[in-house]
Amino acid sequence: MQRISKFSQKVYQKIYTVIAPVDSFVVYALVLFLVMFAAYNLMIKNIGYYYDDWEGVLLQKQNYSFSQIWNYFLIDRPFSALVHFVLNPLLGAKPASWRIAGMLINWAAILFIVKSLLRIWPKRIMEIGWIGLLLAVYPGITRQFVIRTSMVHYISMLLFSISIWLMIKAVQEREHRWVLLAVSLALSLLQMLIIEYFAGLELIRGLILFYIFRKDGKTIGKALKDAFYFWIPYLFIFGIFIFFRLSILPGIQPEGLVSKNTPGILTALISNPIQTLIHQVEVILKDVVYAVLYVWSQTIVPEQIDLQAKATLVSWLVGAIAALLAVIPIYIWQQKVGADETEEPYPFFVFMLCVIAILLGGLPIWAVGREAIKGLWASRYLFGIVMGAVPLVVLALSWGTSKQRQKNLSIALSLLLMCSVAFQFRTGKTFALTWHYTKDYFWQLKWRAPSLVPGTFILSPYTPYQFSADYEIAFTTNVFYDEGNSNVNVSYWWFDGPDDLLNISEGEYPDQMEIDHKFRNISFQSDMQHALGVLYKPSRGCLQVLDTAYLKEPLLRTEEQQLFPVLNSGLILNDQTPVPLDIFGPEPDRTWCYYYQSAELARSNEDWPDVIKNWDIANLAGFKATYGPEYLPFLEANARLNQWNDAVKLTEIAMATTEKMEPFLCANWERIMGSTPASQEKNIAYTSVMSSLNCSSLVE
Repeated sequence: MQRISKFSQKVYQKIYTVIAPVDSFVVYALVLFLVMFAAYNLMIKNIGYYYDDWEGVLLQKQNYSFSQIWNYFLIDRPFSALVHFVLNPLLGAKPASWRIAGMLINWAAILFIVKSLLRIWPKRIMEIGWIGLLLAVYPGITRQFVIRTSMVHYISMLLFSISIWLMIKAVQEREHRWVLLAVSLALSLLQMLIIEYFAGLELIRGLILFYIFRKDGKTIGKALKDAFYFWIPYLFIFGIFIFFRLSILPGIQPEGLVSKNTPGILTALISNPIQTLIHQVEVILKDVVYAVLYVWSQTIVPEQIDLQAKATLVSWLVGAIAALLAVIPIYIWQQKVGADETEEPYPFFVFMLCVIAILLGGLPIWAVGREAIKGLWASRYLFGIVMGAVPLVVLALSWGTSKQRQKNLSIALSLLLMCSVAFQFRTGKTFALTWHYTKDYFWQLKWRAPSLVPGTFILSPYTPYQFSADYEIAFTTNVFYDEGNSNVNVSYWWFDGPDDLLNISEGEYPDQMEIDHKFRNISFQSDMQHALGVLYKPSRGCLQVLDTAYLKEPLLRTEEQQLFPVLNSGLILNDQTPVPLDIFGPEPDRTWCYYYQSAELARSNEDWPDVIKNWDIANLAGFKATYGPEYLPFLEANARLNQWNDAVKLTEIAMATTEKMEPFLCANWERIMGSTPASQEKNIAYTSVMSSLNCSSLVE
């Protein structure tokens, strides 16, 4: 142990020698950047767009004007259009560009928060340094993986943090005071107009100002007076924002538009005050307990521990390296500054400041009836809450640790950091896998359907991959097939059938339904004669564009079978429209699914030699289907070309690939037999197949 201790001391001295001459804040900023990059962007090439990222992609790739983008967001946050209007031409459409820019904005926001705290507590390096790091990788927020739609959150966070820093600087320094305050006020208003997530925290400025004046030795009365004097302009700005949201915005919204994110709690309190108050207190308690305590436990879920999983081991290795990278520079920074203040002035007030920050941070989401613990994407509701939750956790650990045990505090906080980085890394792995499926879905769709008749909508019984809802996949479809069409009445759509169109009581789709679908200012008109049924179950096989030939295929679930009555032909065109490669990347390697989709396209065009050509290439490369029905185009092409022996062989291969293939194969043999010329070879093949499949025993 002594040898290990001596070795550690030598390593520490060498690191100290290198780091000590450099400005400590610069070192900290670099460490913060590296920790964030490790948590979020080590897999940057494999992470793309998800969820509402696609609304930004659609607005950009379709070349919508500023007024069209403004109208898109007019339902709730029209000023967020500024973010898209400014950043779209700067960053382009590549996911990596947005990921790097989003991380840098988040990084800068946290640095300004740290700078603000250092102005108030210049010697509390240890606590402030860890507050910044834990804010950066807080496990309750995973919005860095949906960075394009979250850019408004991070820009608002940056503007808010700069505004706070400028306010504190203006109070503490007389030079350029009024210029600093003017800029601070402008940023305060702008960040609330872009998105309201930090609007509640604007009300904490008065308490911050009061604390600064009290810490400077002013009496309570004088501190209150001075704090209120500086706070009045910010209250005025806050009032302007409230007036805009409650009075001006409803007046400029189009008639019939249903506003989002309106504070319905006020109406509820008037109509049912007791019940509403009890419910709201429960919601707040749940969110606060989650944000302060429970969130850290989700970084280690016992049933997810798998030491044989490479991703798990790598995540913990990355987390450990990040923690080691952080702990030493912060410790050295504290050593350089000197000992902590002997006693924190007004510790109870600081504690209450954190608690109030939590409550004010959650105010905008609780006021509109949202909860941070409900919903796949609810982590965004924690943006304001963490501004109080993370400092509260760090300060609680600090106050519970004696000043002689700073190493223990560093160990505890570095463990939290390690777990958080590991969690974010594993989350990124999940998003990377989903992006793989997203690209696979659309590339296979492109191979099978090079272009589509305008008005076509893809009808699916489920969403084909994680982290996207129906309208988001519809946006993707328009970008994929109709890039550059600036008409808000779009050409294509994507529907989750059971949720959007299925008549639940009848268990079927209405075949004469007129489609008139609207989302914000985007609209789509069509009818059921333009439904293109598409299935995607990678665990089963390749993407399938359904037609009646697949009616009796095995393994189909009820919701998949419900698509067949409304399938239509003639919706796929052979015209090749360009794929937006800046988003989807280059065409993937050609494996079995490519040749299957190409063969299916050729089958729909009755180009039987081309089907055989695809089979020959796939067979020569050693590719095979994992799902028996995928042999259908090759089986049929051989039959159409009078190569009946090969058709029989492919039937046997299909039978051996998937169970319960008999009804599917029997039905297709009957179909093919009825539309091919008579021949002796045909009769021999038919008799052989009917016997081996025992088709006569199948009940129609």
